[in-house]
Amino acid sequence: MARAGLEADPVVPPPPGLGRYLRFARQTPASLKAVARIVERDEAFRARVAAAVDEATVGRAGWLWLTRPEGWEDELAAIEAEHAARRADEEEQRSEREARRKLERAEAAASKARAEAERWRAEAERSRAALAAERRARQEAEARVRTLQASLDDLADDRAAVVRKLKEVEAQLVERATELKALRARRRELEAQLRELRAGGAPAGREGAARGDVTAAVRGADLGAVAEEVARAASGAAELAEALGALARALRPAGPAPPGDDEGPRPAPAPTGAAPAGGPGAAEDRPDEPAPVRRRPVPLPGGIFDDTVEAAEHLLRTPGVVLVVDGYNVSMQGWPELPVAEQRRRLVTGLGDLAARTSTRVEVVFDGAEVGPLAVPSRTRSQVRVRFSAPDVEADDVILDLVGRIPATTPVVVASSDNRVREGARAAGANLVHARQLLALLRR
Repeated sequence: MARAGLEADPVVPPPPGLGRYLRFARQTPASLKAVARIVERDEAFRARVAAAVDEATVGRAGWLWLTRPEGWEDELAAIEAEHAARRADEEEQRSEREARRKLERAEAAASKARAEAERWRAEAERSRAALAAERRARQEAEARVRTLQASLDDLADDRAAVVRKLKEVEAQLVERATELKALRARRRELEAQLRELRAGGAPAGREGAARGDVTAAVRGADLGAVAEEVARAASGAAELAEALGALARALRPAGPAPPGDDEGPRPAPAPTGAAPAGGPGAAEDRPDEPAPVRRRPVPLPGGIFDDTVEAAEHLLRTPGVVLVVDGYNVSMQGWPELPVAEQRRRLVTGLGDLAARTSTRVEVVFDGAEVGPLAVPSRTRSQVRVRFSAPDVEADDVILDLVGRIPATTPVVVASSDNRVREGARAAGANLVHARQLLALLRR
């Protein structure tokens, strides 16, 4: 309205102080209150504004404030009260909506927290169950360790007892052998005296007395009984040695045997003066019988050490040599990650190539007769022979028996890292190569 007054002709000036508010692009609550105060003080300007507008333009409250009819203040107060009540309702509804939204958010957060707490409770329960199972397993393992330790102690005591018994038997064997040696010496002395009497033409009576002394000495000595006693003692010592070896294997921790530690019993050493097989005095009764031929290891050239691949290749190129292979001992070191059947196949194939390359006859022995026949490539069939031990026989025994049956004039090379096999093969005069030497040679 003030702008309309400024555009009228003649120009109607606005009340003092109102002009600066007319330049506002948008009135604020503070500026509106200031305009109302200015218009309130200028009754003439208010009348001009009322004449320029109608109730529909400014609303009932504005129209009452401009025109100010009789009782306008009460009606304006009622309108303001109604407006305030409506505004309070709206504010209350808005607050209620806001509170409801907050409640919904709180309930959602509480539900999420409850779900998270339930998840953590379930996780804690699983952890407690796993911890209890772990504790039970540890207690069971500790109990088993205690049981095994007690068993180990018992086995150690048994082993000590067996060792003591073996020493006693060995002492008895040496004592009997010493007695036998003395008796044989006495017999030879008496026989020499008898021959001297015969050669010197001693009187028949003296010869008969000497012969009687010899006979009495021989009968008193009872050499056959002594020999049987010695044989029984030797047999007992061998049995004890076998039992001691089995006990040692049982006491040994799992895993490969340490170098130099035998995996099987050694034959009891024959005491000095013990009778050879065949009865007392067997060798003396047959002085012209030739001694059996013993196999001798193939010598290595100078500068080649026996634990090298070069040594293994030199031995396998020896004319007429037979290579005896401890099958699983080699294959388990060469291809431990493969199934047993595939290990056998790879080993036999590699041995076939090696046999063709070196013209070596190969005998490979595996544990387990229940395994079916193993196909060997046709081009190596005549050079590689595969054997399986019987169910109740170890491959070690088959290997040592095989080495013993090969003629002593035939050079033999045994490939194994098993101490029992190596000791037995060494005693039979065979050359030895470790499994790693043979594997390195196969991979060349």
